[in-house]
Amino acid sequence: MIHDLIRYQLDNLSSLKREHVLLVSLGCSWGKCAFCDYQDDKSSSVLACDAVNKKVLAEVRGKDVGASCLDVTCSASYTELPFTTMNYIRNTCVEKGITTVILEGHYIYRESNKFFTDFFGSCGIDVLFRCGVETFDESIREKRLNKGLPGVTPEDLAKYYQWINLMYGMEGQTFEQLKKDIEIGLKHFKRINLSIYTTVPGGPARDVDAISAFYNSDFYKELLSNTQVDIFDEWDEGNDHVVGHDD
Repeated sequence: MIHDLIRYQLDNLSSLKREHVLLVSLGCSWGKCAFCDYQDDKSSSVLACDAVNKKVLAEVRGKDVGASCLDVTCSASYTELPFTTMNYIRNTCVEKGITTVILEGHYIYRESNKFFTDFFGSCGIDVLFRCGVETFDESIREKRLNKGLPGVTPEDLAKYYQWINLMYGMEGQTFEQLKKDIEIGLKHFKRINLSIYTTVPGGPARDVDAISAFYNSDFYKELLSNTQVDIFDEWDEGNDHVVGHDD
């Protein structure tokens, strides 16, 4: 697993105040996304996963910090967390007064969503499901990013997911494509997480000029005021834009 990751954060910037936890999974069975550098954050040992995840979940404060939502991510899909960890998540929600949990997963696991709705619902906890789409431009999504969503339409996704992840800032993407992605996303989903891309080994290059143009655009200002959109730029080291997980 990767030992220098920030695994807990309180997001006070979003219109939906929530706590984020980054947990350790058993591994991503898809594992082909060209932009992902988290795939090594895993363990084949349930005990090792649980040891880290229990420690991270102990940082969750819920009602003590005025947060009633827990956003759960990992290096894979939520279905690839140990079920013992899932029990820890549910118990934490109950103990801390959290009423909504967000689970992120690949489209191939969509039929599992209903089981987790029941699992958390039995304790009065609502579940929102989020899927990484990255872009609705299928040529980029499948040929360059290897997302594994061939032929999947926004309508297909919306049957199972309320939130989506989009990504912008890699070479080959255009500003017009971003606008189209946002338009489609807002039409079909309750919320969008827009991640600003950074280069990973073997992946597409980060387009610094395109990202700079975005941050200096009126469109960026519009998105900042849109309560359905959160912007994340993990590599904005100077925190110049005060977005997402920057602290």
